[in-house]
Amino acid sequence: MMYGGYPADMQNFQQHQYAMQQQQHQMMRQQQMERYQHWQQPSDFYGQYGQYYQNNVFNVQAWQAYQFGSPNDLQAVFTSVMRNNAENVMRNAIQAEDLMHVLNNTPSIKNFYKINWSREMCSIMLAMLDRSRDGFMQWEEFLELQQCLVAWYHVFCQHDADRSGFIDSSELYRVIQQLFGYRIQPNTLTTILKRYSRVVPPNSRYIVAFDDFVALSVRLRSYTDAFRKRDAREHGGETGTCQFHYDDFLQCVMCL
Repeated sequence: MMYGGYPADMQNFQQHQYAMQQQQHQMMRQQQMERYQHWQQPSDFYGQYGQYYQNNVFNVQAWQAYQFGSPNDLQAVFTSVMRNNAENVMRNAIQAEDLMHVLNNTPSIKNFYKINWSREMCSIMLAMLDRSRDGFMQWEEFLELQQCLVAWYHVFCQHDADRSGFIDSSELYRVIQQLFGYRIQPNTLTTILKRYSRVVPPNSRYIVAFDDFVALSVRLRSYTDAFRKRDAREHGGETGTCQFHYDDFLQCVMCL
């Protein structure tokens, strides 16, 4: 029997495969939400950034943004790069160099962002999601990173009103405080701006490029999560303060 130009059994197989992909995506999203469940709660000290990830990032279908036919196509890219290194295969994961290769050499991903990703940038992105702290990125971590990148890119483009490839200081402040929901004081915002921007004429304008926007987004999430976890563990609840031992401090900052 034929259906839509295809044998009925082939049509059924494709429908079953698509249903399985959707089920896997839902399971992965549920796992993401469970891992991040505590940090989605609004905080008097740290803001509401967790809700941004729950409501905006974990719903992103990165494979669709990259114009792949299915999630399996994106996973095939990951697997292909992973298999080039026996150390990766043993861990079922990739490293920063591999992530850089994927972002810079996969045509649909390259065309989406239209930038060249550095190894340093890929290292800090990997570290943000390296929950096992082994220096490797598993598929689930890779997929979550792609969700973050696509969401951040859409935010950046929405605020790049003149399509210059940059956002200015007022737009950056609006994104950090109002959209992402971080509770950050003005002096800290000024420090962030000076670190991740460049000053251009006229009128000494501060502008931020997309790759710098990604770097600050990664570090804001990672440092806030790390500080917040130690605050809660040390005090049994959040106080906005915590005490770092020197080695613990170095482990937090040197990986990024």
